[in-house]
Amino acid sequence: MADVQVALWGTFDVDNYGDHLFPRVAKHELSRRGVAVNVFAPYGRLHPTPLDGGLEVEPLGPWSPERARELAAGHDLVVVGGGELIHLNDPLLAPVYDTTPDELRRMAPSRWFVEGLGPELEAGCPVVWHCVGVPWPPGEEEAGRLRAALAGRPYVTVRDRYSAQRLADAGVDRAVEVVPDSALLVNRVMPPAALSVRLEALRGAGGYPAAGATPVLLQGCDLLMPHLDEVLTAVERWRVAQREKDEVVALVTGRCRGDDQFADGVEQALGSRRVWRLPGGATVEDLAAAVAGGGVFVGSSLHGAITALAYGRPFVLLNLHGEAKLDGFGDITGLGARVVHRAEEIPAALEGAMADPAPMGLLDSLQRRLDRHFDRLAELASARVATG
Repeated sequence: MADVQVALWGTFDVDNYGDHLFPRVAKHELSRRGVAVNVFAPYGRLHPTPLDGGLEVEPLGPWSPERARELAAGHDLVVVGGGELIHLNDPLLAPVYDTTPDELRRMAPSRWFVEGLGPELEAGCPVVWHCVGVPWPPGEEEAGRLRAALAGRPYVTVRDRYSAQRLADAGVDRAVEVVPDSALLVNRVMPPAALSVRLEALRGAGGYPAAGATPVLLQGCDLLMPHLDEVLTAVERWRVAQREKDEVVALVTGRCRGDDQFADGVEQALGSRRVWRLPGGATVEDLAAAVAGGGVFVGSSLHGAITALAYGRPFVLLNLHGEAKLDGFGDITGLGARVVHRAEEIPAALEGAMADPAPMGLLDSLQRRLDRHFDRLAELASARVATG
């Protein structure tokens, strides 16, 4: 399988922690199965972010028959995902790419993520979906696109039951499997020992509390700004009840969703209290180290919570705006009590998360499911090579 080549497509060129975990995990898992991975994104290296970490991401560019043929000729399989890719509203991505809605209409990344290479080319280079999310029900036109594109695909996976149901409601009548988010394998890519070294570097730079501290890691996106005071009041109520004097780290998991605004709001609201912030230009490894070395993660970032689970840390997910992907994570892990929908639920959820760690074997079980999934991807990729 040494000559097997896979193209991985996704939004790996936006400033968001989770989007930069996907290619790292996929390259790690497929390479140890003898498969080479080439990473592509709408703009790729033309839209650098501080989270890149040296990862080579090539531009997909706008869809064209010539570009599709080029990608098909160089690869044995195309893997689309992970992430919340199947929203089919390209102009929504304009802010995260620092450009205009018209430019995103021109780029139309959904054409790559949904239609892929097209049926003729996919006969020789299959396209599969890799733990993607469908954030809301497709409209009539979008449903037709999905039905047509997925009908002939050999393997389609989503990361939560809500995404699977939305495809079914759109009339997609083929098998769609629910597979856990691939970032649950992050502890394989970034072993705890390596993150300990990274954490000490953050402390040395003045961006993290001293050794021995178990800080509360607070994170939020722009959707949480109207609830900032409620969230802080609820967290403080829990801290007082626990007689804890834990440090607070305001964590920014990228600028795509306004994390900086929330972190600034935390600093302002807590006034004279010290609020720690990671140094500017924090990398994926820095963010993982901060969560792995913390006391508890409280935030709206799905991948903040996934990272906490992967490294054995408690978490509470703030789903105050009804994002299906957060409830889906609660479902697939059986940890739905840690996903709160109102700020007043936070203290009880924190008590539960701290007192009742994740069930023994939960992470191993989720990772075994992902191992079977990556085995399947490797098998599909190698099939073309085996048949010549």
